[in-house]
Amino acid sequence: MRTKSGWLIILFSLNILSLGEVRLPRIISNGMVLQRDAEVKIWGWATPQEKITIQFLNTKYRTTADAQGNWTVTLKNLPAGGPHKMTIQGTNQLTIEDILIGDVWVCSGQSNMELPMARVRWIYEDEIAQATNPYIRNFTVPQRYNFKQMCPDLDGGSWQAADPQSVLTFSAVAYFFAKELYQKLGVPIGLIQASLGGSPAEAWMSETALKEFPQHYAEAQRFRDDFS
Repeated sequence: MRTKSGWLIILFSLNILSLGEVRLPRIISNGMVLQRDAEVKIWGWATPQEKITIQFLNTKYRTTADAQGNWTVTLKNLPAGGPHKMTIQGTNQLTIEDILIGDVWVCSGQSNMELPMARVRWIYEDEIAQATNPYIRNFTVPQRYNFKQMCPDLDGGSWQAADPQSVLTFSAVAYFFAKELYQKLGVPIGLIQASLGGSPAEAWMSETALKEFPQHYAEAQRFRDDFS
């Protein structure tokens, strides 16, 4: 028979183990697309001062988590291609599968960027039926509001390769943009969908520009974050 103190010791031990595990943000995950010919940041969390080794494309990268448990490495001059595999080793080991290297685009804006293929399927039935392309991938950033602090990670989202089902959630503008680029360049295309339909134009303006419109500037101050 286990005692209450015995259970507490087990739970405490499990908590210590979980703190020691290397963790990654959602966007660094299976199926991701990395930018070619550029400096690419890979980051995550671990126990403070934990040593981290990343192996990718026959190269090892080493770093140490800082006092808060944050760590980062920079990959440079990655050639287009894939799929590849990445392993990240700390006290535990993580493996990221099916990584492509190509061109990555942030697709941001208002409703004209957010409009999904599902809303235009009656026009593009044939296009959708032929949408299978493992080299076009999309990551949709969840729509969440937080004006008071920076969020270290997203609370949802995953990389999806284009096919007749998944493409229905792709931004229509972004999908056709990616398709044209892929046909022209022949390299994988990654889309990071971060748009918000119904958002006012003023929300996309800089603070300096808003000063010419006192009413909108005052509104922006109401929602000013605590970390700028």
